[in-house]
Amino acid sequence: MRIVLKLLFPLLILPFAGCLSAGFGGASLTPASAGVQALDGGLVGQSDAAKSFSSAARAKALEAEFQALQYGSAGQAVQWSVDGYSGEVVPTQLYRVGSQDCRGYSHTFKGQAQPVKAVGTACKTTNGLWKPVT
Repeated sequence: MRIVLKLLFPLLILPFAGCLSAGFGGASLTPASAGVQALDGGLVGQSDAAKSFSSAARAKALEAEFQALQYGSAGQAVQWSVDGYSGEVVPTQLYRVGSQDCRGYSHTFKGQAQPVKAVGTACKTTNGLWKPVT
């Protein structure tokens, strides 16, 4: 009987898999999209050079900021490119301020004009998301 249930359980739960991943009330944010959203525009949103970027380029640039902060090794660039725009985000070493993890990062934007480099710092909030502090 146990073997039969183990074999049938995936078939019984499969029709509801979408509900479990998306939530019953609609789509939920993935950890990565929540992290990108928490950056509140990041350095991309603060840069005059990025104002001319397409929305896809701004989204890709912000995603690169999150990837660099969350998973990047100090000094290793996270590169992005879309719609003729590109850039790279380079995080610094992780450090602590009180009980918060923080790290600096730079973002070099390349578009139709000369490359522009922006520098900032982000710290993790109590819910584990990166928030710019400069």
